[in-house]
Amino acid sequence: MDKKLELEDFVLIGRTFEEYYRMFHLESIDKNEKILDVASGVSSFCSEANAKGYNVTAADRVYRFNPEEIEEKCSKDLKETMEKLTSIKALYKWDFFKDIEQLKNHRERAYRGFIKDFKLYRDDRYIISEFPSNNFKENQFDVSLISHFLFLYDEHMNYEFHKQIINEVIRITRKEIRIFPIANLKAQRSPFIEKFMGDKAFNNYEINIVKVNYEFIKGGNEMLVVKIK
Repeated sequence: MDKKLELEDFVLIGRTFEEYYRMFHLESIDKNEKILDVASGVSSFCSEANAKGYNVTAADRVYRFNPEEIEEKCSKDLKETMEKLTSIKALYKWDFFKDIEQLKNHRERAYRGFIKDFKLYRDDRYIISEFPSNNFKENQFDVSLISHFLFLYDEHMNYEFHKQIINEVIRITRKEIRIFPIANLKAQRSPFIEKFMGDKAFNNYEINIVKVNYEFIKGGNEMLVVKIK
């Protein structure tokens, strides 16, 4: 049986600006562009990016809950996830993080940064959205980022659901969508990638796989780029 990270439900695990910068080649995005972080969860990216002068909006279903409820789940999820990682360390590349303890500290810093910002800007930059449902306008954002959501959970969400979400994100995005990673929980490239790239429904868009300077899941150093115009 293939080893993989067993997750019974989606967990609240946060990531930082530094990780996003590497995962999504942020150096190629103008700070003045409107950026949407899709299914952003408890990452501190929105907080850190806005502090650095970027124009970032975060969207996730979890924002319907209050900060205290979210923080409690973050703490529980982080503890359980780190415990599960011990037996499957070989699936991961330990250079950005030197060990599980450093990873844990980094993830804790991310969600605590999120909670602090969420308390201050909950009604401003954190939008309740359960994709594919949302209330955003057509072409409202220049670039949309999708981190650790699509393709990663290909055993939990079927291809049609992936397709619905990507179509909806295309509707609200003017220039391009960047998706990372394209590896799944087994540390293998998701079989949905080939299916998506060959899907005639997306023939009007330029779709590319781009290597990035971030690899935690072994082989997970690629992002998918969908150019809309």
